[in-house]
Amino acid sequence: MTIVRIADHIVTTQADKALSGASGGFSWFGGRAEKYENAADLYTQAANAFRVQKLSEKPLHPPPVMVEYAMVTDCSVLDYKEAGLAFEKAATLQTQNLNEPDDAANSLQEAFKVYRKTDPEDAARVLSGAIQHYVLRGNLRRAATQQQYLAEVYEVELGDMKKALESYEKAAEWFESDNAEAYVHTSHLSALFVHFLKVADLAALESDYYKAITNYERIGRASINNNLMKWSVKDYFLKAGICHLASKDLVETNRALESYREIDPSFSSTREHQLLVDLLQAVESGDQEGFADKLFQYDQLSKLDKWKTTLLLRIKNSIEEAEEDFS
Repeated sequence: MTIVRIADHIVTTQADKALSGASGGFSWFGGRAEKYENAADLYTQAANAFRVQKLSEKPLHPPPVMVEYAMVTDCSVLDYKEAGLAFEKAATLQTQNLNEPDDAANSLQEAFKVYRKTDPEDAARVLSGAIQHYVLRGNLRRAATQQQYLAEVYEVELGDMKKALESYEKAAEWFESDNAEAYVHTSHLSALFVHFLKVADLAALESDYYKAITNYERIGRASINNNLMKWSVKDYFLKAGICHLASKDLVETNRALESYREIDPSFSSTREHQLLVDLLQAVESGDQEGFADKLFQYDQLSKLDKWKTTLLLRIKNSIEEAEEDFS
């Protein structure tokens, strides 16, 4: 049996004994609370032993509770699942028996970190519990940060774009409402825009074009009077324009381009503006070859990223579908 499995057995047994002693019979002078605290500490010790040893190829010194068993030094592949479960047990005690919700939320965050390596669904579950605590406490900045991590799990590990979009949107809203007056500063604006851009990008990929447009245009308007950020306005308006084209509402696309020129007079002289004008004309005339040619020319100087390529391919296909319907 490895030192880690011995650690699990010893610490779990001691924690169970502490719980049994606290739960039954009569306890003098606060001894019951002390036993609950001891049990929570033991579960945390066990969880940290699993996690720390997992990060090392060499055996580490066991925590004090295991000193007498240190003869066993075989350090095989360790189980992150057990670490997560131990952190969860600590959180349960901290919530139900010790009235320490802040400590419980921290334990759930630690459980999230280890679960994320092997069990993303469990990771999402425990982090949701921690986030709920921060929201109830009114700590929206911390809730927003953890909500962003949750969104990343949904997007990357679980591939659930709908939940990822919802989570990024919540993170953006909480981040904004937590300290609105701070966003007059460029650094705070940049941090906020990262959230809203993520919402816009995912919304567009999920074909929620109007949500994407709203966020791109919002960021563009907020950036126009900022000397450091105004240079990115053309990129935000390009993305918004692509979403307008993807929505197949050509009247609204024309109106949007007029609006962008009014908001930023310099936009009309950019390659991004010219591309949108050319693509709109190609869509209006049903010119699929012309559409592809304009994209090719633009791509020679400004490489089209995966997001743009995905959306533009949808638009190109819609031209073909319109031709087939007409014929």
